[in-house]
Amino acid sequence: MTEARAVTLPEFLEANEIGRLSVEDRRLIVQQALLVLEQNYALLPFKTARYGINPVQRLRVMQARLGRPGPPESEWRFHAELVDIFNSLRDLHTRYTLPRPFSDAVARLPFLLKEFTEDNRRRYLVGRRIAGQAELPHETFRFGVELTHWNGVPIDRAVERHAERFPGANPAARHARAVERFTVRSLAFGPPPDEDWVTLRYLDHDGEARFIQLTWDVSSIVPETSGPNGQLETPFGYDVEGLRVARLRTELFAPEFIAAEESGEPADPGPEGITVTPEMATVFEARRVTAANRVFGHLRIRTFVPTASGVEGFVREFIRLLGELPSDGLIVDIRGNLGGAIVASELCLQALTARAVEPEPAQFAATLLNLRICRANDVMAEWLPSMEQALETGAPYSAAIPFTPPEALAEIPQSYFGPVILLTDARCYSAADIFAAGFQDNQIGPILGIDGNTGAGGGNVWRTANLLGSLPSADDFPFRPLPNSADLSLVIRRLLRVGAHAGTPLEDFGVIPDERHIITRQDVLNNDADLMATAAALLGKGEPRRLQIALAELDGELTLTFEVLGVDRADVIVDGRPRATADFGGGIPAPVRVPNTGTPRTVRIEGYDGRELVAVRTFVRTAEGLELRTTI
Repeated sequence: MTEARAVTLPEFLEANEIGRLSVEDRRLIVQQALLVLEQNYALLPFKTARYGINPVQRLRVMQARLGRPGPPESEWRFHAELVDIFNSLRDLHTRYTLPRPFSDAVARLPFLLKEFTEDNRRRYLVGRRIAGQAELPHETFRFGVELTHWNGVPIDRAVERHAERFPGANPAARHARAVERFTVRSLAFGPPPDEDWVTLRYLDHDGEARFIQLTWDVSSIVPETSGPNGQLETPFGYDVEGLRVARLRTELFAPEFIAAEESGEPADPGPEGITVTPEMATVFEARRVTAANRVFGHLRIRTFVPTASGVEGFVREFIRLLGELPSDGLIVDIRGNLGGAIVASELCLQALTARAVEPEPAQFAATLLNLRICRANDVMAEWLPSMEQALETGAPYSAAIPFTPPEALAEIPQSYFGPVILLTDARCYSAADIFAAGFQDNQIGPILGIDGNTGAGGGNVWRTANLLGSLPSADDFPFRPLPNSADLSLVIRRLLRVGAHAGTPLEDFGVIPDERHIITRQDVLNNDADLMATAAALLGKGEPRRLQIALAELDGELTLTFEVLGVDRADVIVDGRPRATADFGGGIPAPVRVPNTGTPRTVRIEGYDGRELVAVRTFVRTAEGLELRTTI
C-alpha cells in the first residue's frame, strides 16, 4: 500500500468535487447492483424477511428515475441512496464501494478510541498514538486521557450515532465497529465526516476537564490486494470495509510489523514473545502469559488472509507457533479478526483437536445465473447436480457442501494437547466467525467473549472482479466493469453450522460465547491484564494432557514407548487396522510391542480419556523410516 501526503478534510473535498459520473455511468451501476442482488446474492430472501426490506424494488425505482428526462439528482444523493440500500441488508460482505477518489481515501484523527466499562457504564480513553511521534502535540492531551464529549455530545451517544451508519448484523457488531473506526473512517462506503474539525472535552491525568480542537486529515491510499481479486479457487469471507482500512491502521499504529514483513527481519517479540516468521508479522502474534500463578500460551490470529506462501504456509506457521507455546493451556485470540480464507480458518481448527473436524457447509441461491456460473467452473462442480435439481423443483438453495475437503483436514496433525479456549469479540467476522463456529460446533473448548456475539458473518464474498471472471465471454455476458473503480461485493454462498447447531445460518446469528468478560480500565492500560486473569481461570478448569511416543521398528515388529498425562488408554492402528491397545493404570507405562506389521505406511495412535478421544499421533513412512507427522 502506498499513502499520499495527508491533507485536511476541507482541502480534500475542495480538490475532489463530486460530479464525475455521467447518467450512463449511474445507470450501469444500478443495473449491475440489481442483477447481482436478484440473481447472485445468496441471502436475499433471508434478509428481506428478517428486516422487512425490499432492496430490489428500491433499485428498480432508482433505475426508473435515471430514465426520466431532465437533469439528474446530485451525485452525492445517488451515492447516499445506494449506500443506504446496501446497508439495509446489514451485511458487511455485501457493499457498494464509491468510485475514486473516495474509494481510496481515509479520514483520520491522530489517535484511536479505546473502550472499557467502569461503574456499569462505558468509558473511553485516547488510545495508542501514531508510531514515531513522541507525544500528541498538546501539553495535557496524552495517551490514556479520558474523553467525555465529542462536539458537545456525550461521547457514548456520539459513538452510538456513528454505529447507526454501519450495517452490522447485531447491535454489538455495529457498536464495535463504531468504536474501532471512530477516528479512522473510510470514505469508500459513506459520506465524509460532517465537521471539518472536532472539539473534544477530556479529563487530563489529574482529572481536570479540558478541551482540544483537532482537524480531520485525509490520506489517499492504494490498498493492497486483499481477499479475492478475480480468482475463484480459494473461497474468502471478510468484512469488505474493514479489510480496506486494516493495512492503513497497521501502518499508522504498528509499523514494526509492516517493516518486518517487507524487510524479512523478524519484529522484536518482547521478553515473553515468540518470534513470528517475518512474512507472517501482520498475521500472528504469540507470547507466554503469566496469570493466576500459571504460565500459558496466547496466540493472536489477526487475519485469515494468507500471505505469499498461501493457505498451506499460513497453516504451517500456525502449527509451528503452537509447538513453541507452553503446553498446559492456550488462548487462541481472534478479537478484531475481519476474516480471510475460509479453508485456512478450518484447517487451523484441526490442529487443535483429536477429533475429525466437521467443516461448515455452503449453499448457492438457486438461480439461473448461479447455475450458469456453476456449469462454467470446475471448482463448483460439487454444487452443480443440486443446482440443476433445485431449478427444477423450486428449491431456494443448492445442497450444502463444505469448502474444506475431509482429505485436506486429515493431513493436519493434532498440534496442541492441553486445554484451549477461544477469545472473540463483535469485530470477528466471516472467516473468523466460521473459525469460532467450528470451534464451538466441534467442541474444541469454551469460548470467552468480550461481547455477547461475534460479528455474525456467514458468507463467501465475491467482488466485481470475481463476477467478471466467473463466465466465459459471450454476447449475453451479464457483468460489466464499473466506472472509476466503483465496486460491488456480495455473498455468493452462505454458510450453515454443524454439530448441535446443524442447519442454522451463521449469518446474522453469529456465535454466542460460553463466558463473558467486560473490558476494564486495567485491560486498556495494562495489556489485557484482567482479561488474561479471566482466561487463566477458565483454562484452569481444563485437563492438561500429554501423548509422547517413541517408536522403534525392527524385523517387522513395532515397539512403542509412551509418556502420557490425562490419557488412560491408547489404541495402535497400523495401516488402518487396529493392532494393539495399551491401558495406562498409573505409573510408568510399559512399552507396547506390535508384531508382524511388515513395512507399514502409517501408524496412528489414538489416546482416550474414558470414552473420549483426546489425543492423536500419526507416524508416516518416509525415506528415513516411520516419522512423526508434525505439520502438513
